Amino acid sequence: MTDPDSFGTALWTLLLIIGIVLAFGVAALTDMALRRGEDREERARREADDRERIRTTT
Repeated sequence: MTDPDSFGTALWTLLLIIGIVLAFGVAALTDMALRRGEDREERARREADDRERIRTTT
């Protein structure tokens, strides 16, 4: 027979592990979104620099 206290402890442990995994998953998704935004800004800055360089050379 399973001891009710150990069953409760196992459930709490499972919930904590799931919470930690979800926290890391959200952190990874947030990091990817931030990097994507930074990449877009860098691309836009580079394109603006290229347009400026072309305009000044012609």
